[in-house]
Amino acid sequence: MKLFKYILLAGLSFNLFSCDESILDETPLDFLSPENSYVTPEHIEASIVQLYAQIRSCNDGKYWTTSFLHFGTDVAYYPRSTETHFGNYNISLLPTSSICSTFWNNYYKMIYNANVILTRIENIPYSDDKLKLRHMAEARFFRGYAYRCLVYLYGGVPLLDKEITSPRRDFVRATKEETLDFAVKDLEFAANNLPSVTQVKEPGRANNAAALHYLGELYLSQGRVDDAITVTSKVIDDPDIELMTERFGKKKDQEGDPYWDLFQKDNQNRSSGNKEGIFVIQVDVTTVGGGAEDNYNYNNGNALSYERNYGPCYWQLKGPDGVEIGFGPTTQEGGRPVSFIVPTTHLMYGVWGNGNWDKDVRNNERNIKRSWLVNNPKSAWFGKRTSDFPKEWYDNLTDNDTLMYFTPYFTKVTTIGDHPKAIMLNEETGEVNTLAGITYHDWYLIRVAETYLLRAEAYLMKGEKQLAANDINQVRNRAKATPVQADQVDMDYILDERMRELSWEEQRRITLNRTGMLIERTKKYNRYSKTSIQEKHNLFPIPYSEIERNTEAKLEQNPGY
Repeated sequence: MKLFKYILLAGLSFNLFSCDESILDETPLDFLSPENSYVTPEHIEASIVQLYAQIRSCNDGKYWTTSFLHFGTDVAYYPRSTETHFGNYNISLLPTSSICSTFWNNYYKMIYNANVILTRIENIPYSDDKLKLRHMAEARFFRGYAYRCLVYLYGGVPLLDKEITSPRRDFVRATKEETLDFAVKDLEFAANNLPSVTQVKEPGRANNAAALHYLGELYLSQGRVDDAITVTSKVIDDPDIELMTERFGKKKDQEGDPYWDLFQKDNQNRSSGNKEGIFVIQVDVTTVGGGAEDNYNYNNGNALSYERNYGPCYWQLKGPDGVEIGFGPTTQEGGRPVSFIVPTTHLMYGVWGNGNWDKDVRNNERNIKRSWLVNNPKSAWFGKRTSDFPKEWYDNLTDNDTLMYFTPYFTKVTTIGDHPKAIMLNEETGEVNTLAGITYHDWYLIRVAETYLLRAEAYLMKGEKQLAANDINQVRNRAKATPVQADQVDMDYILDERMRELSWEEQRRITLNRTGMLIERTKKYNRYSKTSIQEKHNLFPIPYSEIERNTEAKLEQNPGY
């Protein structure tokens, strides 16, 4: 049974504060309240499940969360407007912008819930001290993760190490260094006390390798390069973790490659033979207690929306005869995306150059779909592919065509030919209904491929370019790409390699903020955002609503806002 089929209790105490003593203060016995919902280890377990729900919510591929870690960077545009969604930073990124408060609130909710656990756990009797220590380590993992995200997006932020039980309006910002140090201490505790990847209780559960990976990232930000190498090496050298270089999983006997296998449905967790996934967000779109394919609950909060947002409206593309190529969206062609996030030209084409276009399996048609079947019987091109269209058709494509309908489709976000029967309008033709758009597989937050690239970054910072090249080539060799030479390795190369390997998986804005490369690379590769992005935009502004209600102390705004 997946972790997220447990009953969720933890969110119930959020924003509930204790009152002054009164004769009305009682401990309820017949309904859940803050007084009686944190009294057993089982309550803490349920509370921890809420932290997993929150991290899934922060990385769910939806329009107002993950996409804003991609819009306005070197990887993505918003195709429907050149002004909004970081197309124009001066409009999109203001202290009053809802996206600034969205991320702030999401991460502080995670911190609040972790602090409730860490505060109340001391008064709960545990018969198993190891279980108590694991619960504390999980809570600190999530708190450290939240501060890691906050420090890269906002800089130094208020640090909270215990549950808030009464209203406060006197928050002050810590420095960036203090915030980094706070996150480091939490993740060091987590790394020392969480179980290994093979000892975790269920798929998707936090483990010591995940904590070590994020520690490596934070150590780099602190300038602790040798420590970063040490902790990332512990992950890479773990005998139970490895880059998948051989075929595995449910479709290993079909035409494919190990990179493609990583993203097939049911292949993300260790039960499939996958030893590459380190922290995997679990997806369960079936109704609790159900499980049959015809019992899908599309709005239960567990679904991820990468397919819907990260693919083009391919079936609405008009062929050379002016007729739409598709009779509708089908599972064979990639489900029902709606083109909210479009890759930059650099991600679509630039990073695949230097003789690797046909060599690198990550650019194979299996992994980046660039051609679609004409399956509309009304089209004169019925049965052909768009790759068969004449050159003149390509020459006459409009900006709207190449932003909405004819955009490379990174197939890791979908389940081609493997959508559930419940969303089929017609199983014979493969046409899917309007409820389609969900990504029907679990989603990586960390793979060891990223850990290799993180250690390469550390070696580069230390000046050991050959060792950096060796780590990068572990990833490139799996992709059958031309190995990089030591003298070619710089930060731009590593960031390009992260684009090739981790497209849509990594929190790109956080990576670029962390490395100080957001401004430079956005100006270079994002045709809409390049004219408006400024140095101040390397950080989000502190939400104005937080400053406004913090009446008993000054919550400093970031420079330039």
